[in-house]
Amino acid sequence: MIKYIIYTILFTLTISPLVAQDIGADQTIPMDPDIRIGKLDNGLTYYIRHSENPKNRGEFYIVHNVGAMQEEDNQNGLAHFLEHMAFNGTKHFPKKTMLEYLASIGVRFGTNVNAFTSRNVTAYNISEVPLVRGTIIDTVLLMLHDWSSYITCDSAEIEAERGVIREEWRTRDIPRTRLSEQLNPVMYNHSKYAKRNVIGDINIIMNFKRQTLLDFYHKWYRPDLQAVIVIGDFDVNMMESKIKTILSPLPKALHPVQKEVYSVPDNQEPLVGISTDPDAGAMVVRLMYKLDLPSPSERQTVKAYKTDLKRSFISELFKKRIINKAAQGNPYIRQGSVNYTDLTPDKKMVFIMGAVKNNKVNEALNELAIEVERIKKHGFTPDEFNEQQANMLKSVKLQMDQRKNLKSVDMVKACLTHFTTGAPIPSNDFLEKMSVSMLQNLTLEELNRTALEMFSDDNILITVLGPRRENISYPNEQELIATVRNAKDQDLTPYIHRTLKDTRLITKTPQAGNILKEKKNDTMGTIEWTLSNGAKVIIKSYPTKKDIVDIKGFSQGGTSTLPEEELSNGFMANNFCQLMGVKNFSRSDLKQINVGKVISITPEIGEYHETLSGYAAKRDLETLMQMIYLYVTEPNFDQQEFNRQIEKIKSTLNNRKGLPKAEYSQEIRGVKYNQHPRKTSMTLEKANTITFEKTKQIYQERFANAGDFTFILTGDIELEKLKPLVETYIASLPTTGIKQEYKDNHVRYAKGKIIRHIEKELTTDKASISVLYTAKLPYSADNKILSAAFCYILRDRYMKSIREEKGGAYSVSVNATEEAVPTNQIAIEVNFDTAPFMADEMLEIVQKEIDDLVKNGPSSSELENAQRYFNKLYKTNISTNAYWQETLSDYYLHGIDNFTNYENKMSNLTPSDIRKFAKTVFGQKNKMEFVLLPKK
Repeated sequence: MIKYIIYTILFTLTISPLVAQDIGADQTIPMDPDIRIGKLDNGLTYYIRHSENPKNRGEFYIVHNVGAMQEEDNQNGLAHFLEHMAFNGTKHFPKKTMLEYLASIGVRFGTNVNAFTSRNVTAYNISEVPLVRGTIIDTVLLMLHDWSSYITCDSAEIEAERGVIREEWRTRDIPRTRLSEQLNPVMYNHSKYAKRNVIGDINIIMNFKRQTLLDFYHKWYRPDLQAVIVIGDFDVNMMESKIKTILSPLPKALHPVQKEVYSVPDNQEPLVGISTDPDAGAMVVRLMYKLDLPSPSERQTVKAYKTDLKRSFISELFKKRIINKAAQGNPYIRQGSVNYTDLTPDKKMVFIMGAVKNNKVNEALNELAIEVERIKKHGFTPDEFNEQQANMLKSVKLQMDQRKNLKSVDMVKACLTHFTTGAPIPSNDFLEKMSVSMLQNLTLEELNRTALEMFSDDNILITVLGPRRENISYPNEQELIATVRNAKDQDLTPYIHRTLKDTRLITKTPQAGNILKEKKNDTMGTIEWTLSNGAKVIIKSYPTKKDIVDIKGFSQGGTSTLPEEELSNGFMANNFCQLMGVKNFSRSDLKQINVGKVISITPEIGEYHETLSGYAAKRDLETLMQMIYLYVTEPNFDQQEFNRQIEKIKSTLNNRKGLPKAEYSQEIRGVKYNQHPRKTSMTLEKANTITFEKTKQIYQERFANAGDFTFILTGDIELEKLKPLVETYIASLPTTGIKQEYKDNHVRYAKGKIIRHIEKELTTDKASISVLYTAKLPYSADNKILSAAFCYILRDRYMKSIREEKGGAYSVSVNATEEAVPTNQIAIEVNFDTAPFMADEMLEIVQKEIDDLVKNGPSSSELENAQRYFNKLYKTNISTNAYWQETLSDYYLHGIDNFTNYENKMSNLTPSDIRKFAKTVFGQKNKMEFVLLPKK
């Protein structure tokens, strides 16, 4: 979606050009009247809005207009450290009582309760709060009150949290982070921004004095730099009264320090950065242009909005050129993109990226630079402009439709951005008029002038990111600068824009089939159609999510039906089918054809099933059905695109050679499945066996028999309008009359106790732990409920014992996978990173917590917290298409009813039930322990 449209909030109106032209450039954009904004006497700003999506829920945020940029050198990392301390004790909620209370109302830490710190902003949120009692609102507002001025910063809690943040630093120390931090001096031109990475200096984190943290806290956490944002299903007057009552007593800063505004200096000569890492894979070159933003007050004007719109327009046009460049002929970039994005609060940048082929950095950069110069010399073509103008006008209409489903949490960002940067929160009516007016009155000449301003000779950044290997060399700074400059002197022809002549998907309507039988299913609330070609269509219609229809068609078989020697071609068939188009249209052609429509459909070939899944707006449902029909009857197997994908796969495999993490993953994958040939990783040798014809054949075979498919449609569905579409485009699909099942190739988890501690040459002093427990277990609704509750409880225990008590990990994930095919089984996996010297101790705790649950079960309060959380989640989920797609797929594929009596089943669980479940799973004694360690 075009960037400027992402943050617009539009009504479903039709505005004529004459009405739209009444908007002046210097006019201030009016505030959204649905948002109440106020300021207390102590300086605290508040934003309040009513929203019923979801019902009976509320979003509570406190935003601090400060971050890592306010740190002194001896405080580097303390803005983020303070964020952690907010969950470790406040005036009214000592120690962990805040999180304990929230858990008791079904609000979970890490999922619904969280925070973030950036260079300029710190924000805390308590989300999905059940608004069932006034006292809950009072209590949550009191938490925001304490986060404003009354975080305890207890000495013992500080000491405990040092280890947690050390492990967060360790977890984040990955190639992408290291590559980025090497480039910070270039990206931010050696300003203070380059010296603040938020996580901070680990030596400071481990050794600072409490008073140093308090100095930062008391200097910068104050009402005049804070805003409270509350959005949800409540009366706005009531909420405003409560905010005034609870937050007005916050003390006003007596001698507030002026907040310094930092900026990134301009540069006349190009700045160059070359960033390499031993664990990096692909090589990327980036050409960037920094752009100034207007002042906070000027951002409120129509003129500022138009500038942003034109830059977005240009970036979208340029992106299409770069994508086409990468897809045609034999370029030096494997793929490319253009983004118009934020750099700092006062600067944006145009970000032109190319993935480099065969380590040809200069050649790849030259291709990007040439396309910049082509725009500067010749501008965009009339056809490009007219096409994009029409597309963006369609996108306005699209966004108006999406506005109907905007969630409370999605409304928060506009308020946060308004408070921290001065960006407007537009009136819906005004914003639509403005957008339509600007787009309709924009000229090609004006756009080309803006492009010249964007791609000036100042504020250019050139960066290269890639692997550090002995056999790979990089050009120096002077060579890269010369490449960009030399592009200016080349004799360039105007761009040739390819226009699709005939964009019709269907030129001849298929011979319709019919619905042979209709049946109601009262249990699931569905309508079941059996079609003349044997296909089944299941319809779950409900109006909660307006205008959107989801669809998933599935059939049994997948790659399990292939002999082992054809698995690589099966792998490619799945990869390629997700990227191909239909008829003579490429995937990018389809995106162009469907601009302004809400539509997506993707075929996939899994291990045991093939699927066609996607969604559409109601008005676009026929287009969705046409694409389903064509993906079965006329998929576009393009030889050139196939060759590009093969080249990409081989390049990726080459880049992974010698990478410790990749080798480790490959090793443990083999161990997990007893080295079963169907679970081994792709290799260059296997890739060389893939052929175009075989890949095409496998796809065609998997989707040849529509009579084997069941299609599930959920959402805002009108049966009378759906019926002729189903008869025309699904009942007409070909069938072979042969029902195919998946094949059980005896792929199973390894049994018994397996321990693999593998040492590799690692860049980071880090131990990555994965413990996998497997067991035979009936695939049932009851066991899925038990498994969810058990994992919730186990994860919470690890957060206390591993994270809080030992400081041994930043986070611990506990996930269960229940499998129905090829056999009923469950896998429960525990994953986290820790310090190598702590690995053995952490592994002991992993097992100890499980042993305790097997022996004693959970406490009543542990189980009650899980029950409240999942029952609250269930009430929210049952109004979503995603929930019904998953639930109905389970029901019609495996005969499992996860819907009926869910709340009762969850509420009636006892600690004894959890203990028995744990005993059943872990009593089978199947445990795989994998640890990746640095070589000593």
